Amino acid sequence: MTAKIINITEIFNKMPKILLIFLFFLFTSISLASDEKPGRFFEDQPDVTDDYQIHFNYLLAADSEDRKMDINGKMEKILLEVNEAMLKATAKNKKGDGVARKYKFDYRADGKLDITFIRMDMKHKELHKWANNDIIPFLNKIKGQKNIKKIYYNFADFSNVDGGEAGIGYGTSYLKSKNNGSDERKLINVLHELLHTQGMGYDCVPGMSNGHYSSDKPGYMLESGRKIGSVYAHKTEGCPQMMDSVYLTPTRNDPYDPYVHNCLLDLGKYNHPKLLKKLNKIKQKGDKKINWKLRFGVSCRYRDWNRAKGGYYIWGVEDNIATR
Repeated sequence: MTAKIINITEIFNKMPKILLIFLFFLFTSISLASDEKPGRFFEDQPDVTDDYQIHFNYLLAADSEDRKMDINGKMEKILLEVNEAMLKATAKNKKGDGVARKYKFDYRADGKLDITFIRMDMKHKELHKWANNDIIPFLNKIKGQKNIKKIYYNFADFSNVDGGEAGIGYGTSYLKSKNNGSDERKLINVLHELLHTQGMGYDCVPGMSNGHYSSDKPGYMLESGRKIGSVYAHKTEGCPQMMDSVYLTPTRNDPYDPYVHNCLLDLGKYNHPKLLKKLNKIKQKGDKKINWKLRFGVSCRYRDWNRAKGGYYIWGVEDNIATR
């Protein structure tokens, strides 16, 4: 009789842990099921072209409210207006070639923007102060969003210290940040951050300092507004201009790929002294620690900081780029 009592007591003591595990899996299953909505996609859909393109995610933290912006038309409306703004701005740029250009967005076979729903495995308060530090590895490692011919851009439906942040390969607008209170402000933020995904602004671009205009230029995309300035077109020899990006259409002859420049550190035909000076400093460091500030444009968001105790490593590439 005593033995039976002991066994029952042991089972009773284990019940809370078993119950907690059961409730955890039950809650997870319910959460995933609750995200299931008609017209929603949880994976990048098959591409209709193998060209360079920008893919969009509607991204939530584990505890974020789902406002269904990926399926209620709000994201698509803002993004289509982004490209309309690009067409107008590039056509009016006085140093450009007079051709109106827009971004190459990722579309599904049915003609709709390909928007992926992403729910992270971390709560909002658990995310890094600069949430992209957690978002980008999650997208690359867990969700498999690592096609180097794509930019992965998030509409993150929570707040952050910045209105947005972007570099080569990945970018995010934080919809609930104080600077993104209206659809117009969200649009302006996306216009701004998408320029960074193109490598802009490079140090050699007229008026640039630390990736932005050194003097206040209200109304310009690397500050605010719908106009686009010298980042798009300029007359500086040996310096990239965004007009030549592979992510714009119509695409010019001999375009540049920002991944090749900023991640592989291959400047190709671009030999401006400001670019070469930074590149030489990186090469001189070799296998030593290379600070994130040592760059000639915006950051490569494929940078693998877990291997960055020395050298310059990126995901998907085994060797140290700085020693090539």
